[in-house]
Amino acid sequence: MKSRTQWMLCSLSFALAASPALAGDTYRLQDDTGQEGYSDEGYASEETSEGKGGGKGFALGLSLGYGAPYGELGSTTEDAEETGKVSDLVTGVIPIQLEAGYFFNPNVYLGATFQYGIASLNTDESDCEDQGGVSVTCSASQLRLGVNLAYHFNVTPKIDPWVSVGVGYEFLNTSVKGEQDGESITAKASVKGFEFIAAQVGLDYRISPKFSVGPFATVTAGQYSTATVSLESSEEIPGGEELEESEDFETKKIHGFIYGGVRAQYRF
Repeated sequence: MKSRTQWMLCSLSFALAASPALAGDTYRLQDDTGQEGYSDEGYASEETSEGKGGGKGFALGLSLGYGAPYGELGSTTEDAEETGKVSDLVTGVIPIQLEAGYFFNPNVYLGATFQYGIASLNTDESDCEDQGGVSVTCSASQLRLGVNLAYHFNVTPKIDPWVSVGVGYEFLNTSVKGEQDGESITAKASVKGFEFIAAQVGLDYRISPKFSVGPFATVTAGQYSTATVSLESSEEIPGGEELEESEDFETKKIHGFIYGGVRAQYRF
């Protein structure tokens, strides 16, 4: 009985020691003729479930960072000599972006994005402070919607560099509100237009086969096509039907944003 127990314990120890060594390597086989060969079944299994972060399936992502504008706004008149820079309107934006998409295989991803950004209005601080009993509030925001196609290189089981390209639509909004004695008036201005390209690079570090986090950088390019100006008041203003006006840009210019930040992604 003692000899049988020792034999079972030795066999179990050998099996436990051999399993990790075989998990990341190929299996060694011997056919009827005595010749040896290899099977990549073990490696492929691990590559799909662990080393490549899973195969096809849905994924969700969340990004946070900072963006700086470049380029010009454009003009609603033809042959405008001065079109104004985007940085004259906002100096930067803190974007929060949600992503949802699908991996067709461990490398190819197609997804949709929704980004809301808190922007910094380019104005003197004194312009957005209480003045003569009037409380003044300034704000600006950015909204981006788009789709993107990404390729993940999966260099190692932990490190996954990726690149993506996409298109979308952008809204940039500003607002100045004044309040006094329970009455208020708000002036709003916004521009919107197509985003021709959003080129992105990133590096994911896999904390687990399903969850990864890492840095990213994005450069966008587009044109604003429409400008809207509106005025809202708590009191009725004569001619109120004319307090909102939209105009198309006759002189279009290229503009964009350069973003950098951190992204987390979960694969289902």
